[in-house]
Amino acid sequence: MLASGDMILALIPQRPPMVMVGKLMACDEKSTTTSLTINENNVFVSRNLFSPSGLLESMAQTAALRTGWLLRNKPGDANINIPVGVIGSIKNFKLIFQPAADAEIITTINVEYEFGNATLISGKVESGGRLAAEAEMQIFLTENGASPS
Repeated sequence: MLASGDMILALIPQRPPMVMVGKLMACDEKSTTTSLTINENNVFVSRNLFSPSGLLESMAQTAALRTGWLLRNKPGDANINIPVGVIGSIKNFKLIFQPAADAEIITTINVEYEFGNATLISGKVESGGRLAAEAEMQIFLTENGASPS
């Protein structure tokens, strides 16, 4: 594990109750993996199930966490402002199942293409060793023009 708790909050622009990543498990230029134990009071839980929107938000925040981690770990850039990302598009979303509250989800994103402030990722969310959802997202960074690569 690379980060959790307050360290996560220092690396993403989101704040509770909208934080959908709990631990940073792995991160490099091309791939990032996070985990989250879904609390029954999570804003994306309804009827004890984590919503499709929550699964997508976990993918987007995993991408945000990648950006924050890479920027903060660049030599000489430890105090750089973390940019805000905006989802430009979602393609090929597939919902296989909705994880229940109290389940752990593992979210992995892979960078397919990066140019300037635009990043195309493919993401997947797993729970209990099963694929719960997958999608492609185009994300644009909106603050300070920083790019992690």
